[in-house]
Amino acid sequence: MFLSYNGNMTILNVIATSHGTDSVAGREAITLIREQIKFLLAQRNDGMEYRVHAAYVDVESPSVDDAAASLPKDEPCVIVPILLSTGFHTQVDLRRAARNSGIERISIGESLGPDARLAALTRARLEEAGWTPGDGPVVQGAAGSSRADGRADMSRAAELLAEELHVPVHHGFVAAIDPKFHEVVAEHQPKFAATYLLAEGFFAGKMRRDAESTGVPVKVAAPLVNAQGGASAAVVAECFIDRMDAAIAQLDAA
Repeated sequence: MFLSYNGNMTILNVIATSHGTDSVAGREAITLIREQIKFLLAQRNDGMEYRVHAAYVDVESPSVDDAAASLPKDEPCVIVPILLSTGFHTQVDLRRAARNSGIERISIGESLGPDARLAALTRARLEEAGWTPGDGPVVQGAAGSSRADGRADMSRAAELLAEELHVPVHHGFVAAIDPKFHEVVAEHQPKFAATYLLAEGFFAGKMRRDAESTGVPVKVAAPLVNAQGGASAAVVAECFIDRMDAAIAQLDAA
């Protein structure tokens, strides 16, 4: 097995990698997710010492490249994204960091979504905003990806939300990628829009502005996690742990 021992404990370095943001509220929410990850891992009684390291793909530091490069080369490591969908960051940035790290045993976890638990969390945010099933179809907005696999993830996330809500869900992107969020809102005239973003930041603000620009009286629900939302952060942390365990299995299989 890939174990690296520290006394009677087995060390595993876990690089919990988020996007990064200038938003104070967004940073607090991501910090809360990492705290929940550490809390859940501390409950395990599996002889493992999980060392959780913060890293980012943009805006904040340390970068995932620097975080990976700083770790002992003989200790196993998994890089797990705190990112909702597959995209450039998961398929390029994280792979580059792993490849250049020099770590002997390293693997990469998949994105948090699509996941039915995230769809349920999205519903909770919509209900907080006042949505009820009688309000009809919803538009779900996301940041967007230039990659086809990232766009496919978003399509699946919208399908899961539709299954959760039992109403049609249309999706659109805030970035300059089709289908564009503001165009989908203008076309479908929803009363509510779901925010498929983890936390406050640039894209959450742009989503609200884009919705307002349409002239449609649509209410945009909050992102999935906020600094006061311990329960929502725990849901995201549970998804993260599942992706981490799958990445550990890759190490075992190598």
